[in-house]
Amino acid sequence: MLVSIDELLGYERTWVEIFCNLRDGLPVTEREIRGTSGVFIKASGGQAREKVNSIISGAAARTIRRPKLTTTPDEIRSWRTQVKKVEKDFERVTTGEETIMARVAEFPAERHLWESLKRARTAVQVRRTYSRSNLWLKPRREFPDGSYMDWSFLPYPKALHEHAESFCRAKLDSRYPGRDERRSGDYRRIEYLARVMAGLSLPKPISPSYSIELLRKMKHSDECSCWRCELNIAPRYRCSLAQFLLNRAESRKT
Repeated sequence: MLVSIDELLGYERTWVEIFCNLRDGLPVTEREIRGTSGVFIKASGGQAREKVNSIISGAAARTIRRPKLTTTPDEIRSWRTQVKKVEKDFERVTTGEETIMARVAEFPAERHLWESLKRARTAVQVRRTYSRSNLWLKPRREFPDGSYMDWSFLPYPKALHEHAESFCRAKLDSRYPGRDERRSGDYRRIEYLARVMAGLSLPKPISPSYSIELLRKMKHSDECSCWRCELNIAPRYRCSLAQFLLNRAESRKT
């Protein structure tokens, strides 16, 4: 069977982040985003003063008010020019034509569900854990401002529900670091399970053992720009993924 290594690597990274977020959550961050939801409102205030509100998810709200004394043709044109600029800026950001730095709120961990997945021995237990998630295993996330993100059309995280039996069987493999009690042990389990789920997330799923072998034996040249090489981690670099994830988790606590 032909397998897209790039696609497999992409799913590996996605599942690493899903399992890490399930275990540790995400702190408040600022990041560059392209394309987002928003609301643009034109309204009349007191004394017939116009007001324009531009509200973009993740960014500070922007409000402009028409000056009290706007009567001459030049003053009216100036006001309309301001409104058009704010509206144009709003359109460029929400359509993704222009990126913005947005503050991303803290998202809590669902550590009890991560522990439950590690303990799960049956597909029923995995699916029950999946259904209990309010955040990291949901295919849709809603935000306080009314916006949302929906990735139900993607194979994750629903692949965990669909392939719960294979997930459980993969943990019976002798290569699964189920008893690793080192501080980095949980992150070794995350790496292993992410590779399992990467193969199960493909349009034509492959067995967990085959997925693990493909990713483990993949050669990374000096020109490789995959996510592992971008982060300077193994196999091309000395730092293991588990150690990288442990260092990242600890730095977020300080």
